[in-house]
Amino acid sequence: MNITLRQLRAFIAVAELGQFNLAARSLHLTQSAVSILIRDLESEIGVRLFDRHTRMVCLTLVGQEFLPQARKILKDLELAVGDVRDNASLKRGQVTVAAAIVLAATIVPPIIARFLRTYPEVTVNVRDMPEEAISPALKRNEVDIAVGTLSEDDPEIVGTPLLRDKLMLFCHDDHRFAKRKSVRWAELQEENLIVLAATNPLRNLVEHNLIRVVPNFRPKYEVRFSTTAISMISAGMGVAVLPENSSQLASAVQVKTIDLIDPPVMREVSLLQRRHHSLSPAAAHLKAAFVAWAADRNKLPLSE
Repeated sequence: MNITLRQLRAFIAVAELGQFNLAARSLHLTQSAVSILIRDLESEIGVRLFDRHTRMVCLTLVGQEFLPQARKILKDLELAVGDVRDNASLKRGQVTVAAAIVLAATIVPPIIARFLRTYPEVTVNVRDMPEEAISPALKRNEVDIAVGTLSEDDPEIVGTPLLRDKLMLFCHDDHRFAKRKSVRWAELQEENLIVLAATNPLRNLVEHNLIRVVPNFRPKYEVRFSTTAISMISAGMGVAVLPENSSQLASAVQVKTIDLIDPPVMREVSLLQRRHHSLSPAAAHLKAAFVAWAADRNKLPLSE
């Protein structure tokens, strides 16, 4: 079937105005153009829609039955196009962003709050989750974008760098390292080390540097969340190597952060999305808000 919108508009105009010349004037077309559109529509459907008289035209029985359906088709299309335009202009829309637990509690809320001040009609859903759950959520299309650590061996996920975050030693404030300015990785050999889950990208980064200087490295405890590790440190159960950003959650629980050296190690926090997967207008604008925040932040010294 090859029915066009111009044919439907011409049909509705003639049906409502009762004359080809009036319909032509309302559509800004010539009368002959409207006549051709109606003729082609009737030919495509295979039945007459109008009975022609000297001056007036009136709908046939089939035309009367077709008119409300034609109106509905145009109305539904107008609503659909309006929805698309509203989404494109961010007059409406929804975006779901995933973030690693600590990042969701620190850098993500202020960026989203600023975004929503500009685009208050957009709905933003935040899903805080372990680092290792982020890539699967993106691949299942459960989230649009994410903030976390990019795994180098995942070809389906691409990252836009946002910030670089130092790995630090976290210990109780009465620990023997607590008054030190820095600690060498090799000094962690005798410590009760609390590590993140084996599937967490941060775990790989920590183990890579520990095994280099402590070949027989064995963790004492394994947890899924940085917040759990910090609580265990506060209870005197051991120490942990975590990103510096996590220190924002540690100041009130008697936990100190110490520089790790020989070597100092950075991890990169990125805005993650599926490779070769177009973002919705709302998601694309929220991504831009994160990138703009990173550009402003990276103009400052790292310590800030």
